[in-house]
Order: sequence, then C-alpha cells, then structure tokens
Amino acid sequence: MKPLAKIFFYLLLSVLAGALVAPWIYLTVQGWDSSHCGGLASLVASLQAMPFHRYFSRSVQVSALILLWPIVRWLGMYRLADFSLYHNNHAWSDLCFGIMSALLPLGLLEIFFIWNGWYALTASWNAALLLKFLAAASLVALLEEFFFRGLLLGMSRRAFGDQGAFWFTSLFFAALHFLNMPHGGGGIVDWWSGLKLCMQVGQGLPIMPLFLGAFANLTILGMILAWVTLRTHSLWLAIGLHAGWIFCQQSFNHIAHYAISPPDLLLPWIGLPQVHGMVPVGLIYFLPMIATVLLVHFWFKFMFFNKISCLNSSFLFY
Repeated sequence: MKPLAKIFFYLLLSVLAGALVAPWIYLTVQGWDSSHCGGLASLVASLQAMPFHRYFSRSVQVSALILLWPIVRWLGMYRLADFSLYHNNHAWSDLCFGIMSALLPLGLLEIFFIWNGWYALTASWNAALLLKFLAAASLVALLEEFFFRGLLLGMSRRAFGDQGAFWFTSLFFAALHFLNMPHGGGGIVDWWSGLKLCMQVGQGLPIMPLFLGAFANLTILGMILAWVTLRTHSLWLAIGLHAGWIFCQQSFNHIAHYAISPPDLLLPWIGLPQVHGMVPVGLIYFLPMIATVLLVHFWFKFMFFNKISCLNSSFLFY
C-alpha cells in the first residue's frame, strides 16, 4: 500500500474508532451516580452535562493519538529524522520570536479595530482569564503542531514531496476546522449515534462569503506554519506562531465584541469571525499575516537560522 493510502486509512480508522467508542463512553458516564463519587462529584456532574458531540470529538482525537504509533511503524518511520525533524539549538529563541511575530501584527490590527469602532470593548472582563487563555493556547498549539506539522507533514512528504505535503497539510488543516458536529442537545444516544454524527459532518457551515473568507485565512495560516517547519526542520517556531495567534484572538474575543451592523456591511474587507469566533474573516487580515511572514523572513536571514535548515532545506514559501 502506498504512503498516501496508508495516511488516509489512518485518518478514516481514527474517525471510525472514535465513532464506535464515543457512545460506550457517553452511556457509561451517564450511568455513574455522582452522589457516590465524593470529591469528584462536581467533575462527574460536569462530564454528564457534556453533549454527545463533545464525547465524539474527544474520542476521535484520542483514537488518532493511540493509532499514531502503528501508522508510524507501518510507514517505516522510526526516528524524528524520518519526519525531517532535527534538534534545534535555538529552540527557545524560535519559540519566543514566533509568539512575538504572531502577537504584534495581529494585536496592532485589533487595536485599530477598537479605535475605528468596528469592535466595542466589553463592559466587564476578567484579566485573570488571560492566564487561562495562555495555558489553552500553549496546549492547543503544542498538540496541533505535533500532529499537523510534525506527524502529518512528515508522513505526507513520503507521498507528495515537500511541495505536495505543504499544500496537502495546509488545506487539510483549514478543512478540519469546519468539520464540526451538530451542536444540538437532546436526542437519544445509542450505539450507532457516533456513526450517525459522521453522516452529518459539516452541517451548519457559514454562508458562502464567510466560509470562503475563513477557509482562505486558515489555509494561509497553515501555509505559514508548514513553511517555517519545512525551513527549520523543527516545530518550535511553528508552535510559537500558533500559540501567539490563538492567545491574541481568544483574549480579543474576551475584551471586545464585533460591532459592525449589519455584520456583512464591510465584506470582503472584514466580516464576523467564524468557528466560535476563533477564525477571522476578511481581506484586512492579510496585513498581519504578511507582516508575520516578513518578520520571520528577517529572522531567517539575519538572526539565529538553524544550521541544519541552511544545509538541507531549499523549500521556499515565496
């Protein structure tokens, strides 16, 4: 079986395993008596209140992690070098620069939005939540970069080469954000509920202009992250960029809200953010992305560019 077929088989098997396991986990948790759980009673109650689609998504994610080792062995990839990842002598410098070069351009644009009246400050907000956002951004960036730019990019290079893997992982990264399960409550959960949800993937997509805008921005972000990974043969810079973007967007969503009325008044320049407010929409967001690319290019050219990347990588984003 060719590497491409193996990768798609792995992705399909992860979804199928999650779909079959999720109902069992959900029904098991619903059967617990929280009054007999002592100090864990509140945790159990919160788990029981979670809708089934959350169980499904978590089950798929865990299944993908569990099946990683078999697929990696199947592809004959045993070392980090097989994924074109090497030791980075400037890991912390890359991480910190990535965070800064993501935060600064996007943060300045969001300040402009508030100044211009496109976003209005929320009446009351909790500064302590910024630490929660920082922790969440760090964890999500670490996990997603490990999967998308570490494992998936490395595996797809076997099937497509650098250029093909660059486009495949960027488009797949964007598409995956829109494969949301229906968020309706209620309904009886049975052993086939996970498979039924699979048949409803993508329901509730935003209207076409907003969908295209969000998909384009996500694809470009994925391209930037794939580019820096292929250039540095390391995940640290990509993790920094990803964490910076998530933290900036989460924090901005907490302290301000979209104030343009009607919401599509300024399309295609700016529109209502999608995917729970985490994906900006509009051509104006190209400005901070271009600024980030220029900052990273400066970092590559004049600062601590990884020596392995200089010798072994000819991949260019532009």
